[in-house]
Amino acid sequence: MKPKVIILRTAGTNCDQETAFAFQSSGADVDCVHINEILNAGKFLKDYHILALPGGFSYGDDIASGRVLANELILRAGEEIYEFIQAKKLVIGICNGFQVLAKCGLLPGP
Repeated sequence: MKPKVIILRTAGTNCDQETAFAFQSSGADVDCVHINEILNAGKFLKDYHILALPGGFSYGDDIASGRVLANELILRAGEEIYEFIQAKKLVIGICNGFQVLAKCGLLPGP
């Protein structure tokens, strides 16, 4: 079975197509989806094995690096993302995506 990857993009993110290409080159099925499409759809992670947050400058990083996207994810999809992680599924944050994960409190450590 091929792993299924969801790449979340939003205003200001970039390298989502390069990230998709890397996963596809490794044999994965990839969906590159704007965050508004999935947050309004309810449960969106159940069919995926990997969640990828690409780099760039989400929402222009006007407030703080990754803070707006992190707040949006936690407020609108926090429980589902937590369940995804508890199920030992993979999450990757690249550049700004890593900052988003840190601001969400989704990385291990103090």
